[in-house]
Amino acid sequence: MRRHRPFARQTFASLSNHKQRDLYIRLRSKIKQTQRVYSPLFTSHVLIESGRQPIGHQWMDLYFLGLDGRTIWNATLRTANQAYWDAVDDFARDQAEALCPYALADNPPHRWFQPVYGPTGRLLHYVMPEAPKEAAFGGLTRFEFMRQRASTLIQQDTGDMVQIHEQFDIDRGYAYGIGLHAVIDVPSIDVQAIDAFIQRFRSIGELPWKCDAPVPRHQLPRDTLEVLWKAGSAG
Repeated sequence: MRRHRPFARQTFASLSNHKQRDLYIRLRSKIKQTQRVYSPLFTSHVLIESGRQPIGHQWMDLYFLGLDGRTIWNATLRTANQAYWDAVDDFARDQAEALCPYALADNPPHRWFQPVYGPTGRLLHYVMPEAPKEAAFGGLTRFEFMRQRASTLIQQDTGDMVQIHEQFDIDRGYAYGIGLHAVIDVPSIDVQAIDAFIQRFRSIGELPWKCDAPVPRHQLPRDTLEVLWKAGSAG
């Protein structure tokens, strides 16, 4: 999964200290209002669903306060599992592109949805047309090939394909807060894992960081999220 920060005409980092402080105070109030849902340390627009399989909680977007009294951290938190799946998906996408390059000129956005009309000619709704089967993909659609290829890559990986490190990356190009992209080695993301991450980030001075040692291969998934999810549901 290739993640991009949102375009910001004016960044939070470029605001005056006074304006940053105002936004900080508002967030502090929001965290207090939502602490029964989340924690006294953070808030979010993403719900942590109770009763869901732990494997379904592999990422989280959240906001928390900086130690300097004016910084807001706009964080995306991923497990090592999710970072691994994202990296494998990128490999599968690149391999699909090498076999059959995707030409946007042949698939402009206005063709992504087809109109459906009623008996009187009235427009009812739009649907996405079925993806074409490609000979280069052995008669599969691009998505089917990528899904199948990702599963194969993971099963064949002995630890040399990609290395996943726990890390904290900072991006000051966000309109709201300072961007923080973090990978942590936990089975799933819950309130306790998020609180521990925030405390850990604060303990190192709210600085970028990367673990020297990669997450061991045996701790990473043995198949795609889709396959493991179905296996868990069946069990």
